[in-house]
Amino acid sequence: MVTAAAPARRPAAPVPPQRVVPSPDRDTFVKKVLKSVATGADDCHVLVERLIVEGDGEAASVDFHPRLTVLGGMPGDARGALGSLLSGALHGTVRGVHLEVVDDAGRRLVVLRPATGPHRVIDVLTSADVTAQHRGFDGRVDLLSSQYGRSTVTRITAADLRNRTPRNDAVRALSAVDQVALWGTADELVGRGGGRGDAAATWRSLAGDTDVHWALDHRTEIQAAARLRQHIAALRSLSSSAPDLSDDDAVALAQGIVTQLTAATNSPGCRPPVLLDETFDQLEPAVVPLLLELLPGLVGELQVILLTDDEAIASWARLEALAGELALVEPALAAD
Repeated sequence: MVTAAAPARRPAAPVPPQRVVPSPDRDTFVKKVLKSVATGADDCHVLVERLIVEGDGEAASVDFHPRLTVLGGMPGDARGALGSLLSGALHGTVRGVHLEVVDDAGRRLVVLRPATGPHRVIDVLTSADVTAQHRGFDGRVDLLSSQYGRSTVTRITAADLRNRTPRNDAVRALSAVDQVALWGTADELVGRGGGRGDAAATWRSLAGDTDVHWALDHRTEIQAAARLRQHIAALRSLSSSAPDLSDDDAVALAQGIVTQLTAATNSPGCRPPVLLDETFDQLEPAVVPLLLELLPGLVGELQVILLTDDEAIASWARLEALAGELALVEPALAAD
């Protein structure tokens, strides 16, 4: 993983505006996400709802889904610029770039970073100035500063997926067995404090010597790998154009994506959005749609922003956006 580069002081020129397709279920998703993280008192969650960029007397903006946003029509320089603007707006290292966010208490905040004058944070509901609550140890108004230090925006690239993809024999083996039987047995074992003898025997027949608690800790990886294997097997039975991907490679790929997202989830301190920067660029084209189908179920508590210039990914996102699973923005910035 790499982090978004430190932004220049003046924001990059905005991408020519077209249209924004927001999710109709934004508030529902926000409430679910905030409820799911309410028990993590030591965590700081920042849901970015809107990024606003000033320039040449005009303003451009992009709206984000609380879970997954796909930004289409984004060549490499535009992806880099947007990542820097987002990082700079959160950290307070740029001017003329503003944010609308939801904090982990459910408050809607406006982060104002004018071209001149002090930066401010305003509570939308009460109109109260809450800037002091977000001032870091160095005096900067930084939404990602906490008792753990200063968090950074995580960017996952195609190189990260290629070079940091693990291969775990236990994940591969468990992804090949009946998932309903596997997790039903695991839940029974854990729920019964060790399980009855028949449950323990069933677990050994399915999982061998793999510890049930280890399996539960890696459940997301195992299930993602199993689904990807099943998708590929189904395509092979229906079409000669199925991706040329071995089971081992499919498992490693699914595990790589989950591992990257899990690392961002478990990092201490404030949890900003995660950028997928053309992450699937170097994969076989037939594999990409299969991975995209897994993505909405893998983001968990994260807010993920997928930046791409791939029209095939944008086409997939257009359909998913209709169901409220994500938001599609084409291209990244729209005129206000």
